[in-house]
Amino acid sequence: MEVRNHIVLFLDISGYSSLITSCKDGHAENRYLDKVHSIMSNLSEYIEKRNVAVDQKSDNLHLSRFKSLLFSDNILFFAPYEDETDMQNLYMNLLYGLSAFLIQYVKEDIFFRGGITKRNLFYNEKLHFVFGSGLVNAYSLKSKVAKYPRIVIDKELNLSPILVGIDKDEEETWYLDYLSLGHSLICYQNKPQQNYEHFLICLEEQKCAISRAYQKYKENESVFPKYQWLAKYHNEFCVRYKLNDYIVEIDL
Repeated sequence: MEVRNHIVLFLDISGYSSLITSCKDGHAENRYLDKVHSIMSNLSEYIEKRNVAVDQKSDNLHLSRFKSLLFSDNILFFAPYEDETDMQNLYMNLLYGLSAFLIQYVKEDIFFRGGITKRNLFYNEKLHFVFGSGLVNAYSLKSKVAKYPRIVIDKELNLSPILVGIDKDEEETWYLDYLSLGHSLICYQNKPQQNYEHFLICLEEQKCAISRAYQKYKENESVFPKYQWLAKYHNEFCVRYKLNDYIVEIDL
């Protein structure tokens, strides 16, 4: 058995426990679990398909090496890397694929939080057994640092403040700015106008989903700050790109 350097992403659904316990009966729980299963499966398939497509274009990306494990509301993505250049390619293309997914999936009452790191990992494919500091650190980032529906990024990934797609808060916590990255990627697509219109539809869906969650948890002191942060993040993006029609109405 030997651990290797990996890029690791640990992702889960923000507020999953509260949502499950709020289900009044087995039928409601089954409906919610079906929705969770569908979204998590789509995420796994989305990144897997994108990995293959991108990998065919350049031997330097090696995205087909990403593996995924799903359990409950959690999903783990990981891929080994050989050197710093290899690691940066894996890391950046994971951000691209993740940003595109976070923009496009149907939000409803489901939002994600997670952590991305680079650490040692061992994986036994036959037993689906994962072990190593990469798993521990990615889980810790997700559960202790993320706090809100966001994907936080380990500082050891040598982040650049000028890189589109990452940002940091007042506590120097780096996180994935998927709206800015997605917006930037769309500008370079073959059909920018068509893709931009699709982006605006997704932005409207996110606005509505955040608004519902914002009102639903307004009296819940433990959950409300999560959607307060998400509304603030969403609105700051809209203001920056002069998309005022998509701003979430919040109390001042």
